[in-house]
Amino acid sequence: MKRQLLPAATLLVLSFAPALRADDFSVRAGAYLDSEAAFVGAELRFPITHELKLAPNLEWIFPDNGTFFGISMDLHYDFRTKSRAQPWVGGGLGIYIFNPEGPGGSDTDVGANFIGGVGLKGNIMPYIQFKIVVKGNTEAVLGFGLRF
Repeated sequence: MKRQLLPAATLLVLSFAPALRADDFSVRAGAYLDSEAAFVGAELRFPITHELKLAPNLEWIFPDNGTFFGISMDLHYDFRTKSRAQPWVGGGLGIYIFNPEGPGGSDTDVGANFIGGVGLKGNIMPYIQFKIVVKGNTEAVLGFGLRF
């Protein structure tokens, strides 16, 4: 069952893509603080309303003892501001797959994501984002990115 979750989630994300037009694309890097592991990721944001965005994203995490991968479907709410700062909050669900080195199988968890971030408005938006992933092993995640 766990092995079927990633392909099913990927198909779900991709099924939305033809019907929607991405508002922006971002790349980010940072750390899963509890695991002390660096990560890189990418995200598309599709407008639902002016403030609400559907944000499918992928993250590749680099632990010391194996491979770790996450795929999430989040919603972001962008607050309207008159300043250059663009804050948002969000949440969603993610599938997190850890493959340890050596004997033993992979571990797949479904987690709830709680997100907050702020960026600087412009053609290229630098941003910082904090995320809590509530799953079997809850993680705090700090990321820095560029939104195009």
